[in-house]
Amino acid sequence: MRILFLDPPSPPGFVSFKHAHGGFGEFCHESRLKTPTLDLFHAAAWAERSGAEVRVQDSVLLDHTPTEAVAAARSRQADLVALRVGSGSAPHDLALAVRLRGALRVPVVLFGPQAAHEREAAFAAGLDAVVVGEAPPVFGDLARLGRLKAVDGLALPGRPLPAPRFADVDLLPPPRWDMAPWRRYSYLTAQTAWGCPVGCSYCPYPVTQGRAVRARPLASVVEEFRSLRRLRAPFVLCRDPFFTIDRDRTLALCAALEAAGSPVLWGCETRLEALDAELVAAMARAGCIRVEFGVESVSARVLRSAGRSPLAPERIREQVALLKRHGMLTYALYMLGLPGETEAEARATMDFALSLGTNAASFSCASPFPGTALETFARRRGLVPGGRALRLTASVPSMPSGPLSTAAVGRLRQEARALWKRSKQSALPASLTSAPR
Repeated sequence: MRILFLDPPSPPGFVSFKHAHGGFGEFCHESRLKTPTLDLFHAAAWAERSGAEVRVQDSVLLDHTPTEAVAAARSRQADLVALRVGSGSAPHDLALAVRLRGALRVPVVLFGPQAAHEREAAFAAGLDAVVVGEAPPVFGDLARLGRLKAVDGLALPGRPLPAPRFADVDLLPPPRWDMAPWRRYSYLTAQTAWGCPVGCSYCPYPVTQGRAVRARPLASVVEEFRSLRRLRAPFVLCRDPFFTIDRDRTLALCAALEAAGSPVLWGCETRLEALDAELVAAMARAGCIRVEFGVESVSARVLRSAGRSPLAPERIREQVALLKRHGMLTYALYMLGLPGETEAEARATMDFALSLGTNAASFSCASPFPGTALETFARRRGLVPGGRALRLTASVPSMPSGPLSTAAVGRLRQEARALWKRSKQSALPASLTSAPR
C-alpha cells in the first residue's frame, strides 16, 4: 500500500502552523517561520513501520498553490492520501481534498483534531474516511491491512462515530524527517509527553491529547535527540503541552540528555510556577536554551474565571529572571478577550508584557476551540454560532469577552503586537524567539 501524507497549502493571506493549539492549528497573517506538523511525520513513520510505502508532501513548506499541490500529489502515485486538516484552514483543506479525490481517484482520509468536526461536510463531498483522535496508530492499522477498512478511531460514511483513539507513545517511532526537505524548516520539533490534566477553560490540549499524561521512555527520547544531532538539526522545539509537569521525570530526562552529551539545543513550553533553580539549571545543562510560558492575563479575576491559578506579577518577574540567569531565551504567551475581560484589564496585560523584558511575546485572541470549556461557555451564551463546526484561529477574534466586542478584542491584539514590535523587537534569530502557540 502506498500512502501519501499531505499537509495542504496555507490559506490565502495566511501562513499555516497546524501543530499549534493542540493540533487545531494557527494561521498567521505574516511569518518568516516554516515549521513542521509533527503528527504528520509520526503517522508516516508508524505507517511505514507497519508495511506501507510512504511519502510526505508538505505543501506549506514548499509554498504550493492548490493546483501545484494536486500536481505534486499526482506524481507520487499513491493508493491512499492522508490529508492533515487545520481549524482555520478547514474550508481550504476540504476543497483540496475534493480536488485530490477527483484527480487521483484514490481514497482520501482526513486527520487532525479538526477533522472529526468536519466529517459531515467531508462525507457529503464524497471523501472516504476521517480519523477521530490521534492518527499514527490508525494509519498503522490501515498499512497492515493494505486497504481502507474500518479500524478503531476511523469514521466511515454511514457508520456510528467511533471513540477517539490515543496512541501508545511507548510504540511511537521517531518522525521520518528525511521524507521531506527538512532543512527548509526554521527548526524541527519533538514531543516527549502528551496530555495535560490542568484543564484551563481555553486550552485544547486536554481535548486533543487527553487529561492523562502519557510520557515516552527516557531512552527513546535520548535516542531521538541523538538522531537529530546526526542530522545536524540546529534547534528542536519540544511540543509537550506542559514540559515540567512531572518534576522528577524532567530531572531524570535532563540528566540522561546531559550524560549523552546534550545532543541538541532545544526549547520547551511550561508554566513558570513549575520551575525552580535546580530544575532550570538541569535543563540548561541538558541543552535547553528557550522556554515558553503562558502569562495570559495579569488580572487574577480573569484568570480564575478561565480555570487558571493566577501568578503574582512580581513572581512572574522573579521566574523570568531565573531563566535569564541560566542563559534561557524567554517567550511569554498572552491571551486577550477571555470572558469578562475589560479594556482596562487588557491594557494592563499589554503594559506588563512590554515591561517584562522577555525575548519574545505572543498575543492571541481567546478562541473557543471545540471540546473546551470555553466553547461550552460561548455556545450557551450565544457568543458563537450554535450547531456549526467552529473554524478558528487565535490570530483572528471569534468571540466577545462581554465588556469587549469581538472587534475590540481584535483591535487590542493588533495594538499589542504593534507596540511590542516597536519597543521590544529582538535582534535574536526568529527561529529561536518566535513560534506560533
